[in-house]
Amino acid sequence: MSRFGVFYELLGKMPGATKEEIVYQYSGGTSLSELYERSPKKYRQMIEDMRRLTVNESDFHRADRHRKRVIAAIAGYFDKAGLYQNIGRRERTEKILGTACRAAGVEDFNAMTESQMKRVYNEFVRKQKTAQRVESICHEARAEANGKTIRRGCLSVTLPG
Repeated sequence: MSRFGVFYELLGKMPGATKEEIVYQYSGGTSLSELYERSPKKYRQMIEDMRRLTVNESDFHRADRHRKRVIAAIAGYFDKAGLYQNIGRRERTEKILGTACRAAGVEDFNAMTESQMKRVYNEFVRKQKTAQRVESICHEARAEANGKTIRRGCLSVTLPG
């Protein structure tokens, strides 16, 4: 694909829009190649804005489903870790969204890409599973011993009696 292939592909999805109108909005009158070469940041912003305008409904629903999965994974981890349990729903949601943004390295939760959402989701599911394993080992240890030494592989723990 040529260096302007993405631009022309997105332009084709925008009925009634012309190349000149869109380029003028971002460059003030230069050509597409000048915008690309002299202002790569503005060019990337133009492409991102065009992508947002042309996203179809199935893409929107897929991204929405990924966002909800990320929120559920982080909330599940918070529950397992005992974090933010005695705060209101709104504040807890803000903590979840803030955590997701920090984990993905973005400032806006809705600006996360699909790959970032998948990575954050997988990370927090992994953290939940780790917390679950720790919880089950602690439960077994309490049931097995009072003042005993418990050995698991190369690790040993002596519990107070």
